[in-house]
Amino acid sequence: MKKPRRLLAFLFAAAMLLSLLTACSKTPPTPALAENNSKPSMSDSESMDSSTLMPEDGAALKLWFDNDAYNEKIVELWNAKYPGVALTVENVGTTDARQKNELDGPTGLGADVFVMAHDGVAVSAQAGTILEIDKLSDDIRSAFVQNAVDAVSYEGKTFAFPLSMKTIVMFYNKDLVDMPVDTWAEMKAFAKEFNDPAKNKFACLWQAVEPYYAHGFLGGYGYDLFGPEHNDPNQLGWDTKEAAEGLAFYKTLRDDVYPVASADATWDAMNTMFSSGAAPYVITGPWSIADFTNAGVNFGIAPLPKMDNGIRPKTLSTVDTVCVSAFTKYPVASMLLAQFIATDPDCLKLLYETKNELSASIEGQKLDFYVNDPFMSSIAVAVNDALPQPYIPEMANVWSPYQKAVIAVWDNLQTPEDALASAKDEFYSSLVQ
Repeated sequence: MKKPRRLLAFLFAAAMLLSLLTACSKTPPTPALAENNSKPSMSDSESMDSSTLMPEDGAALKLWFDNDAYNEKIVELWNAKYPGVALTVENVGTTDARQKNELDGPTGLGADVFVMAHDGVAVSAQAGTILEIDKLSDDIRSAFVQNAVDAVSYEGKTFAFPLSMKTIVMFYNKDLVDMPVDTWAEMKAFAKEFNDPAKNKFACLWQAVEPYYAHGFLGGYGYDLFGPEHNDPNQLGWDTKEAAEGLAFYKTLRDDVYPVASADATWDAMNTMFSSGAAPYVITGPWSIADFTNAGVNFGIAPLPKMDNGIRPKTLSTVDTVCVSAFTKYPVASMLLAQFIATDPDCLKLLYETKNELSASIEGQKLDFYVNDPFMSSIAVAVNDALPQPYIPEMANVWSPYQKAVIAVWDNLQTPEDALASAKDEFYSSLVQ
């Protein structure tokens, strides 16, 4: 764990906020003051309509996002609305942005605004490396679906704008499949006829030993990660019969559907086989739509099949979030940029066109390009049925031991009970380091 660095980040952020508070009026700004570019007080707990906010004089912003096509066009959209606020964009992955902000923020080389997965929000809020979006919190709570609002909340405060929502679904090749299977029993029967491992021919492919993919099968057997409210690190739950039963069922998919070693159940294998038209089924998310479309695959999207207990896997959903760095010199301009990215219809259309991602905005999901898309309605249903990935900081410590347990069972090295027991010990050990 990186406690010294987080403490430094927290102290730096606190000093910056204290300086800002001293410089700002204690009276909530009126629209007239806002028009004169006075800085609103960031400490005032009263939420403010965004129309009363104006960027600081001389503001210039840097954004981190992970798509070059998006990055190029978002500058044009922003300049059309705020021509006086320069914007530069750098390609930084959503999985890298949190730690990069921790490192680059204090040096002045970081971004003012960045996009990251929601499991980093609580960690960053706890460390003091992102700002609370206090002035626009009411806007966030009213404008976005509840799962997404929860994803950007920590200890009752709002720390980011939700951007997009995603989870995994089943893609099927319509040229190979007339009607997609509805149960894993049906898939196993199909695989018995279709599979030919010697020719690298499999009925269904996916990143089988990634916990993000495997978890739904444990969840579908009743396993609750971090307890029924998914917020208690003392209720990890890997020692429950539900977790063991779910992982035991998951192992049958290696035996009967996708009989490959863990090292071979990769993204590249899945993407290549489906894109070439060789695989009837794959499990992936909306991030694959563009690849499959560009490859000319005639595909559809269906729910994950029901397990032997009659329940579909309870997948994890994730939310990409737009955060404001605690190290920014322009917090108001940064919050306006974050809001613009997450709510402006032209920005959402750009997100859809470049990344095929479903907006977390209630009104955004009603826009014509989403409503008329042949796949987005299926993604929306899957997201609504999924479990939002737990938001607590301890979630960051889950992935490594979870994956080791899945690999151990998939490769027949341990029983589900033994693998999960080892994973549990590693998880709790990691919390005290």
